[in-house]
Formats: sequence, structure tokens, C-alpha cells
Amino acid sequence: MSNARFLPIAILTALSINGFAQSSTTAPAQNPAADTAKKTGPLPSVMGGIGVLYFNGNINRTSSVTPFSTVRAGYSFAIEERPVSFLGIQLDGMIGKLATSKRSNNPDSNFNFQMNVFQGELTINLHFDGLILKKDAVIAPFIYTGISYMSYSNYADQKDANGNPYYYWTDGSIRNEPQNAQDVITAKIVQRDYTYETFLNSGSSINIPIGIGAKFRITENIAMNVQAANYYLFSNPGSLEGYKNVGTKSDSYLYAFATLEYHFTHHSSTYVDESRYTAFTGDPTFIQDTVKHNTSSDMSAADEAAANEKATKNFLDTNNSLSRQEAEEFWAHPNGKQLTTIDKKNESGAKKYDYNKLPPRFRPADKNKDGYISSTEITQAIDEFFDGTSVMTIADINALIDYFFDQ
Repeated sequence: MSNARFLPIAILTALSINGFAQSSTTAPAQNPAADTAKKTGPLPSVMGGIGVLYFNGNINRTSSVTPFSTVRAGYSFAIEERPVSFLGIQLDGMIGKLATSKRSNNPDSNFNFQMNVFQGELTINLHFDGLILKKDAVIAPFIYTGISYMSYSNYADQKDANGNPYYYWTDGSIRNEPQNAQDVITAKIVQRDYTYETFLNSGSSINIPIGIGAKFRITENIAMNVQAANYYLFSNPGSLEGYKNVGTKSDSYLYAFATLEYHFTHHSSTYVDESRYTAFTGDPTFIQDTVKHNTSSDMSAADEAAANEKATKNFLDTNNSLSRQEAEEFWAHPNGKQLTTIDKKNESGAKKYDYNKLPPRFRPADKNKDGYISSTEITQAIDEFFDGTSVMTIADINALIDYFFDQ
């Protein structure tokens, strides 16, 4: 890789060394990378998944009714923002069905319905990662509650495919004729077709969900959530089902589901945080122009030589503690004697390094996952950035250089 490609990062690195040498006598400067993180703020997560709904109300499944009559599918989608590490504010949407059936020897106590449900909700999520667990914990439980609005339309299966009504008899059977003494021989036993064709009612309800779940991190950006919530409906007892005199119990339902989550980050291989350069005592205009040339790869050999000469003079004017040979050697070999000297000192010391304690934003640079950022790994991170294959931003690399001297 050409020397011109190294100029902006090399200058930042050299200035970091200069600042590190002065840190024992002066207060540390504010970290521009941290300022950038504060300005950009957290990015949201988006989720989508599938689950099952189970109704619990005045009409409940009896032992003679199959589970198919009570369990239905639901589809979820959501977006969550964490204003702080352990607290999430989430906007959800759900499309699904609620259903149940009741069978009885009393012909007037046989009920069934299937309800089309459209629901939106706002929840507050309390995450245990960032609270009592590490922020990047592989498995992290959470609890949540909030408020939701449900709109529904309700239908019953009361007729067969030919439009003939079902007749419930006292022996527990369903027949094609009413129960009369003269029809005992002619009436045929039939089975429900589970096609919900008869409209019962429609309406809406305010619900309160109380739920629990667990997040399973797959990668830095991808996770799977497994969760369940019980929804308590604030509708008039018995009115939701669409039948009269079915009871006065408050209705609720359980929604258990799994979602796949993608967490957006500020990673970008083309973004250049020019505000970072305003903290330097050198020539920020030149540095910015060099970055623009490097990212477009349109510098000629003459331009590279001129850029090297101007950068060398500018750097030596600002940092006269280094000789011209040392500056040129540093730029030509950014993992050269300045950084390798620190490497040898750190690697020979008694301090133990742990990959799990390395800040998550620096982990892509720790190629051997030993918890120590070496000068070689800094060089590789710089190469990947200019090659467009890095997940780290220029602000991440600047912060990585600062971290190198503090580790």
C-alpha cells in the first residue's frame, strides 16, 4: 500500500504518541471519537418473527375439543431503540388470529369463534444485559410491559360447506337436523368443517401486556429473541366473544413467539469524520484533501511525493521532538519501532489480557482474539479501512490508536 494512503492515519497515530508522552504532565484531552459517538447516538434494532396465540376467556376449550380449535398463528414486527444500555422503547405490530371452541351436551352451550386480530403496541423493555450482565452477553433475559390497541373482527363456524346449519344434540353429536323424536333415524351425524363463515361482531380493545423473554446473540448485529406475554383485555367481559350470556370473566390471551433481530450500527467503510481533524495542530485542510484523494485512489506518483513532502514538513513543524528520518520511517512503517517498542514492553509485562474485556468496537481489529491490540493489528485495521473491507469507521480507528497506548 502506498505511503500516501497511510498519511492521515499515520499523522493521527504520531500525534497520539506525542500526546501519550505528555500525558504524565498534562490533563488528557477530550476524546473526539467519544464525542462522535455521543453525537451519532444509538441506532435502533428491527425485528420480525412468528408465534402462537392462545385465548383464555369465558369460552374455553373443553376436553372433547382438539388443540387446533384454540391455537392460532401470529406474525410480529417491531423496532426498538435503547436510550440507555439496559432500557428499550419498542413499537410493535402483530397480525394473527384468536380462536376457541366449547362442546357440551347442552345444545345451547356449544360455542366457537375465530377472531382476526390487528394490534399495535408500545412497550418498555428492561434488559438484563447492560444492567447486571455484560452488554454483549450471549444470553440475556428481559422483561417488558406497555399498552396495546387491538382491532378485531369475529366469525363463527355455524354452517357446513353447503350452507346448512349444524344442530347440537344432547348425546354430544352434531347432526344435520334438529333434535326431535321423529328425526332420530333420519338425522345424520356430521363434522364441523372449521370454516368460519358466520359474522359475529367486530370492535377494538385496549390491552396491557406483561411479558418475559431472552435474547440469544448470534453475531454483533444479529440476535434471536424468544419471548411470551399475557395480554389482559379491557373490554366488557363476555362482549369479545360475540355470544350472549357466556360469562363475566375478564378475557386475556397468551402470545408466545420468536423473532430474528438486526441491530443497526454506525459502521461505514466510506464515511470520513472530518470533525475529528479539527483537534490537530497540523494542517487539517491538507489531511482532509489527502483522505479524499486516498478514498478515490486518483493520486499520481508526483502528487504522492509532493504530499509526502508537505506532510513531513507540516508534521515536523508541529512535533519537533522527532527527526525527519524518524517521521519518514514511521509513515513508511506505521508498525515500526515506535509501536513495536510498546508491543515488546506490553507483551513482556505481567498484565494479562482478556478478549471478553476488550470493548466491542475494537474486537474486529483483534484478529488473534488474545485481548491485546498490537501494532500489526492496527496496521491491518488501517489497510482494511482504505480497502473498503473494514467494519470500523475512522472514528473507531482513532479511538483504537488511543486505546493502544492505554492498554
